[in-house]
Amino acid sequence: MLKVPDHQVAGHKGAHGQPGPLIDDSGRFYKPLQGDDRGAIEAAFYTSFSSNTRVPDHIRRFFPVFHGTQLLEASDGSGQRPHLVLEDVVSGRSHPSVMDVKIGSRTWYPEASEDYIQRCFEKDRKSSSLCLGFRISGLQLYGSEESGLWKPERKLVQNLSADEVRVVLKKFVSSNSPIDPNLNPDCSFASSVYGGSSGILAQLLELKSWFEDQTIYHLNSCSVLMVYEKKKVLKGGSSDAEVKLIDFAHVTEGNGIIDHNFVGGLCSLIKFISEILTSPDECTTKFDSSGWSKIFSSSCCVGQDIHSIIAVHVITSWVAFSRATLLSCNGKKGLNTLGLSIARTDLEVDGLNMPHSHPRASEIFFVSTGEVFAGFFDTQSKLFSKTLKPGEVFLVPQGLLHFFINTGDEAAVIFSVLNSQNPGVVKIADAPFEPDDEEMLEAAMEDDRGRSTADTFNNIKKMELGALTIVTSGIELSQVQELQQMTEK
Repeated sequence: MLKVPDHQVAGHKGAHGQPGPLIDDSGRFYKPLQGDDRGAIEAAFYTSFSSNTRVPDHIRRFFPVFHGTQLLEASDGSGQRPHLVLEDVVSGRSHPSVMDVKIGSRTWYPEASEDYIQRCFEKDRKSSSLCLGFRISGLQLYGSEESGLWKPERKLVQNLSADEVRVVLKKFVSSNSPIDPNLNPDCSFASSVYGGSSGILAQLLELKSWFEDQTIYHLNSCSVLMVYEKKKVLKGGSSDAEVKLIDFAHVTEGNGIIDHNFVGGLCSLIKFISEILTSPDECTTKFDSSGWSKIFSSSCCVGQDIHSIIAVHVITSWVAFSRATLLSCNGKKGLNTLGLSIARTDLEVDGLNMPHSHPRASEIFFVSTGEVFAGFFDTQSKLFSKTLKPGEVFLVPQGLLHFFINTGDEAAVIFSVLNSQNPGVVKIADAPFEPDDEEMLEAAMEDDRGRSTADTFNNIKKMELGALTIVTSGIELSQVQELQQMTEK
């Protein structure tokens, strides 16, 4: 007998003329195919994935088993509709604690329409996706026999700050009540749920190892589902913690390129969980029934921070297909008096690190992977530039305007060292005007193609041209053309 699932925490639910998923007693999950291209894309992915011999068997266990498609009466009574028939990943669990985490700082795919990209970008910007590389889409926590399951509103958990995300991840593995405002999360079950050879962290690391090499698929807007049985753990039993990947309506072909967007978000989630396992008492908070309160956390060890910035994609922002993380003395007491900072820049294909300067530091950087066109301008507006291969180094004198452009056919990674514990960052795109002041931008910053830079702040695909126009004002025509060719290839 088909019924509406009890433990769905995110995704499309049956409401407002929208049919939702169904489950049966045999452990199968029936997901209605969406009427537009998304349904066809997801069905094509499952068909391809289930028969793809390049996918290792140990990785297949992280994806729901696919049983084909089937015509069924829709949950809203609108008639027969095709459904994906999948494994019900929470089947057999009586009181599961479940968390749905959408992976990636970018939840849209490059081939999408401009309107769709803009809508996704706005949603990503308001959530933790842009700053962390992932966001919590929904969750339910088992409290006790008396309180049962607690499922906060999805809108409440989707727009959390970084500190609030950390609290949710701690509450997920705590024994005390998730809604009691007088109790801090105790993380009592962190070692049994997150830790161990079969815990959630070990499973995420196994996935990470594969995704760092696989170039078959790009899992845009995919989610990591984390599930365990808190009731069993409360009674001293095994957590039966499990990780599954779900939602493949926006998958695109990898075409031989690593899915850095997914890898970056996955690494960021791994970092948060690792910190809870190693330092569960660093952060404290209280829960307010009207919303999540802010957290005050102690500073982390500088060694841990430097390791994370080098080994893990720690995403702070997405602009013009680039993301940058600067580790300085601001908020990192361990760097005080050391006279240095370190930075990592990730550039997607055709990505641009927006023109900027460091008023208090010179910078030396080397290219770890990919091909990068780098340049800086002296005080006479003369451009010094070079195309760099992996292992090559470039030096930028203190205070001079500089930029990086990915001119290769794969994502690039750059590591930088700056000779100041607080180098400062002046971004040329932000310095003249407030980005939200569209009227002033419209009037004052129009490029030679008749397009205003105001538009570029609303469409990240066009930000490269707007920034380039600002940077190249007043320099030689040949240099302008050289830069334009780099960004328009």
